[in-house]
Amino acid sequence: MRIAAIFLAAASLCVAPALAQPASGVQGRMTLQPERLPGMCLTLSDAGSVSMPCDGSARQFFEMPAAGAGPIRNGDKCVAPRGAGYYPQLFAETCDGSPEQTWTMNAEGELRSGAERCISVMGQASRTGTTIFGAECPREGSAHQWKVRYVDFTNVIEASLESKARPGMCIGHDTGVGLYPCSDNYGQVISLDRKAMGQMRLKSSCFSGGYAFGALGLGECWDLPQQKWVVMETGQVVNAGVQCIELVNENGRDVLRTKACKLIPEQQWVLRAPKKP
Repeated sequence: MRIAAIFLAAASLCVAPALAQPASGVQGRMTLQPERLPGMCLTLSDAGSVSMPCDGSARQFFEMPAAGAGPIRNGDKCVAPRGAGYYPQLFAETCDGSPEQTWTMNAEGELRSGAERCISVMGQASRTGTTIFGAECPREGSAHQWKVRYVDFTNVIEASLESKARPGMCIGHDTGVGLYPCSDNYGQVISLDRKAMGQMRLKSSCFSGGYAFGALGLGECWDLPQQKWVVMETGQVVNAGVQCIELVNENGRDVLRTKACKLIPEQQWVLRAPKKP
């Protein structure tokens, strides 16, 4: 595929609307994702609410108010903070129409209850398992911002990226981001959407292009162009800045950099599904 075609394909994905329309019959199957952490979902459990990679489970599906103020429903229950203190986690409670269960979302994506609580991620951290709670709303500005998104979970996968130029070697993280013998260990399993441009997560962090000398890096997740990737049919992994991940040999050492896209084996990668235990 020529560079121009890659650019057009990547650009068309970048301008997709934030809230895709669900298929018929799944209007209640929406997720709540932090504005800067697409792909991380508000996740309920008996132990409280945390931020987890979106996985298509019922604990991550919500029905939002049709208009104005109303409950956020998870199945036949309603979302509300439980308990007092500064960081009460959210739970699915029996619906009672109370202010604690009545929510509005403003134009900035702030979710505020009738009891003046705002839904926030602890420290705005991107780590899996970070607590989500109903905090006191700030007097100025917005609390953590959210987006309501429909996700086609048939395309959300966990896989390794194996080099076409170096079969048997995969992108991973051990002492740093690099190429390692392919295995199914935690340091090589990447979460991504194989059809849509978005973050690629490894170890609860995100791949990013544009580090020193174009190095591929792994760090805190942000909703930025250099952290949005898509795997093309050609095997190229391109970001929203139209830079591709390339395997480069420098002084006898394999390094990963983001460079102008070219249809060469060093820029082609194979999705390698981890073996089931």
